Amino acid sequence: MRSSDNHRHCFLLIGSINEILSDFLHLCEHLSAPLICAHDVTEYNQLNTSVLDDSSIEIPSFRTCSFKQVRQELGSTHDAILVDLTHGVSASALAILAGTVRGKGVFAIALPDGNWLKMVDQDLPRYLPWPYESKQINSSFKRFLLSHLYNDSSPFKTIQFNQVQSNPLQALPALASIEQNAPLTNEQAKAQSCLFDEAAKSYVLIAPRGRGKSTLLGDSLAKMRQANKKVALTAPNQAAIHTLKARFEHLLKEANLDAPLPFYAPDALLANETRWDMLFVDEASMIPVPLLMALNQKAEHCLFSTTDYGYEGAGKGFGIRFCRYLEAQSTANMLPLQSLILNRPIRWGENDPLEIWINDCFFLAPNQGEEIPFIHSESASFSQVYKAVVGEAWLTQPDLLARTFQLLVSAHYQTSPDNLRWILDDPSVSAYLSLQGSAVNSVAIITEEGQLPNELSLAVLQGTRRPRGHLVPQSLLAHEGIEDAGHYRYWRISRIATQQLEQNKGLASRLLSHIETAAKNHLIKETVPCDFLSTSFAATSDVVAFWLKNGFIPVRLGTTKDQASGCYSLMMVKPLNENAQEKASVWHQAYLANIAINLPRDYPDIDANLADKLSGGVLNTEPSATILSEKDQKDLALFVNHHRPYLTIRAQLTRLVNHAMTHKQLTTTHKDYSLLNTVITQSASKIDFTAFGLNTKKQVEKHLKWVVEELLRSRA
Repeated sequence: MRSSDNHRHCFLLIGSINEILSDFLHLCEHLSAPLICAHDVTEYNQLNTSVLDDSSIEIPSFRTCSFKQVRQELGSTHDAILVDLTHGVSASALAILAGTVRGKGVFAIALPDGNWLKMVDQDLPRYLPWPYESKQINSSFKRFLLSHLYNDSSPFKTIQFNQVQSNPLQALPALASIEQNAPLTNEQAKAQSCLFDEAAKSYVLIAPRGRGKSTLLGDSLAKMRQANKKVALTAPNQAAIHTLKARFEHLLKEANLDAPLPFYAPDALLANETRWDMLFVDEASMIPVPLLMALNQKAEHCLFSTTDYGYEGAGKGFGIRFCRYLEAQSTANMLPLQSLILNRPIRWGENDPLEIWINDCFFLAPNQGEEIPFIHSESASFSQVYKAVVGEAWLTQPDLLARTFQLLVSAHYQTSPDNLRWILDDPSVSAYLSLQGSAVNSVAIITEEGQLPNELSLAVLQGTRRPRGHLVPQSLLAHEGIEDAGHYRYWRISRIATQQLEQNKGLASRLLSHIETAAKNHLIKETVPCDFLSTSFAATSDVVAFWLKNGFIPVRLGTTKDQASGCYSLMMVKPLNENAQEKASVWHQAYLANIAINLPRDYPDIDANLADKLSGGVLNTEPSATILSEKDQKDLALFVNHHRPYLTIRAQLTRLVNHAMTHKQLTTTHKDYSLLNTVITQSASKIDFTAFGLNTKKQVEKHLKWVVEELLRSRA
């Protein structure tokens, strides 16, 4: 079979929802269970088969899912998919769903018969900070997408309903059943042979979608089970392992073995005391890195399989962070880390036009944007220059956009196709580039935050409002109780990346210096000067050291670990004027006072090197754990009377309890003495509140509020 025989069919359907559905179902008359995805699928769920005029045609039933549900389709295989972009656009939905359609299947995009660019986009609000609304935005991303749908290399055939009447659509032929007993390809067989050799402690399989990872895992799992190996499988959820499970069950049935798929949820597998011979981890990029590290200790050999190039939106966290850990472990154990490779597509033919289009449109292909030879800084004939690009300006510089976004994809663990829309459509976002000739050496993505009205700031402080965006001022208000934090203007560096070969040469630091100058002089937009540069990131020793070196001051440490990185988030600011310097000093001192109490007690998993950088050496001094400040009392009042989270007032509560003990307002005879002593001495994650008759989170919070209020009143 020639590879082109197995390409997917791509259609751009234009019309009303009834017309689009009619055309789509005509095309899919002989295909199995088409899937329809849209921002809101209510209209599709309400429609019935009456949209077709010819009742003699057997109409396939269809299933629906919203953009929010698309991730549940990972690991599935579809004959036909329609993505309706009429009322909203999701780049990640397009990228994910295109990867689930098999060869000769249908991938269709629906657009209205009218000026789509002028229609309000219902999916856009999640990219916009307060106070922006969709109706205010002339979407650059929609223009970008439309140009790709209609360019010369687009695989989409346009079908307009009123044109179909004179030239009726032909239904596509039925697809052959998926062969569960198809032999492994040469690539799959080679990878399986490496697994069976068991020459490595850990194996990593990272490949684009449609390359047969699930089939390889199911086949290998079944064969190891037949060889009486103790094998186990884990994945983020069972819904994503349809293909894997089908292959496993088919091989065991052929061998007359009756054994269930040895699937365990990640937390259940960690709780299981069995030591496995081989552990398979599927869609590993969707599992937090600390959990992956723990899973790696549960078996003699582990295979971590995942999809590359941002389909899941966290794949680079796996590739960047976890693979470094595996390499270090392999060196320590004297066993190599082995990478398994699957390049050739199996789900569709080679050089599939849809795959090429998706990769081109969302900059997901390897090495994309690197057509221009890279220039090393020490031998460059070009000087370093800086450039700022905002919103629609990207549309006139497509090559620069490709190189910039590819750098973000390759360097940052949370970059996904949706970030492209964010960069193009969010009016608060600017990109600052460090260029050498045409090469993008470094990039920083800036979001403007702050200047919240007094009424909104008070609502955020009290926990009754959570407007979109404005991460730093909102967190300083809601979690740190800094009453005037919303008044200031912040430029938050939300992404920063440097080409791997150009790292550790000061390029990112010099880019930050340029951004600082721009922020002070408002070089892009005619607004008031900026008060603070800020950043919030997953705290590791090397990253914290970078920001400290560049003059940033820590003001908040997160209370829970980020799911993608497995690290606590750290928020830092750099004041840009005299008033901001005074404020930052006050905020930093409050941070240090709290971290001196919280860090040793509530963050036992933070290593000494990182702890030293986070604390600035205050852990070596005795914390003032009995002095209750006016700010402490305000923070505790926000907890008692409003919605300040309990985990954010643990240091203040410790000082309150110690103060009450010192002044004999709290003694061992107090009915809650044991509870309060436990709260201030034990890690928040280790406290067993059920021992005090508090069985739910709501009961804990209600009782603690009552106790804190009583202690505050006793001081009055």
